[in-house]
Amino acid sequence: MIETIPCPICGAQVEYAIENSPAWYRDPSLPVYRINCYDKCRRYWLEGISDPHPHIDPSITVFLDSLNDEQRTFISESTQHACDNGILIVYNRKGLQHLAIDWHYVKAAVMSYGLNNASFRISGSGFDIANMLFFLDTEDTRFTLRLHQAGTAIDKIRSKIYWLTALWDKARIKTLSPVPGRDGKMIQRLSPNDLPSRYATVYDWIPGETLGAVSAAEKTPELIRSLGVMVGRMHAVSETLELPDWFTRPRYYDIKWVTLQVEKVLASSNIDDSAEKLAKLASLPSRFSQFAKAQGKGRDVFGLIHLDLAPHNTIVSEGQPCPIDMIQFGFGYYISDILTLSRQLSEDERTIFFEGYQEIRSLPKDYLQQLALFEEIREL
Repeated sequence: MIETIPCPICGAQVEYAIENSPAWYRDPSLPVYRINCYDKCRRYWLEGISDPHPHIDPSITVFLDSLNDEQRTFISESTQHACDNGILIVYNRKGLQHLAIDWHYVKAAVMSYGLNNASFRISGSGFDIANMLFFLDTEDTRFTLRLHQAGTAIDKIRSKIYWLTALWDKARIKTLSPVPGRDGKMIQRLSPNDLPSRYATVYDWIPGETLGAVSAAEKTPELIRSLGVMVGRMHAVSETLELPDWFTRPRYYDIKWVTLQVEKVLASSNIDDSAEKLAKLASLPSRFSQFAKAQGKGRDVFGLIHLDLAPHNTIVSEGQPCPIDMIQFGFGYYISDILTLSRQLSEDERTIFFEGYQEIRSLPKDYLQQLALFEEIREL
């Protein structure tokens, strides 16, 4: 017999099952309630407790009961959208509380950007609690909103906007275009209901599909070549762009980081690993050090990179690739960006991709060896 309860989020009558926590969740020993809310929230899990018998954590139901209808709808629609994009969610009270608090910030942002009638929900790219991404929908336009982590330095956000603007102005790379608020400022400081202040930025929507969702028939040699051209243009901008004194972004890939990661892997390595494999891993810091010493940090090899230029962060719009989601961008070796995209392509596609890149910038003579080195680093 199928058992039903009212969905704790939206109130619809739903099927449920008591299960062990999914293996990927933080505590596999916890019982969870799998909620099958097919018509609205889709499928999600609620953390439970087992004393004296399995039931939904009462702090969750008490918290949900305290929310108004608009907040419940926001959580329901966000859960639905994430589920439709393959995101699996186990809610505890803390996670739900984060969403409810973010609802207040986004409501304030919608007002500060003059989008009073916009609806909003979390994007399907996942739940990054630190830097949440939202879709804002008006009658005829969509925007994206980034709610930045509390304590984020404003110059770090200004630097991102500066970089995005330079990509369009200097290389005509279509990417996220910042939108000014009602006061003309691109960055809005929010502190609704006396909550700690956080910054928000809004960007124009880029219509299209992610590269990962493009069909094989649409993934033409012309598109693959244009991917290489796009990455080449990004690095060409980085190589010559004048950076203001306030520009600040993190630096990636140094010998200290590589050494630490190798030590962690070696400490947890399976004793069945071959001596050859372990020796190759142990030599990685030394080989990376030799690479870094030979390459140096000149702007011809080291500069601003996307860092996560994967297919899900590349939109194909009107046949042209557009990089998005630059939340992590910073200073690093250009070869890292080249690897991130090229490793997703077939051997023939990689050849075309490299040709496209070299229409804009030359690749190092030993770029294949460099890619192999960074592939090892990527797997740490």
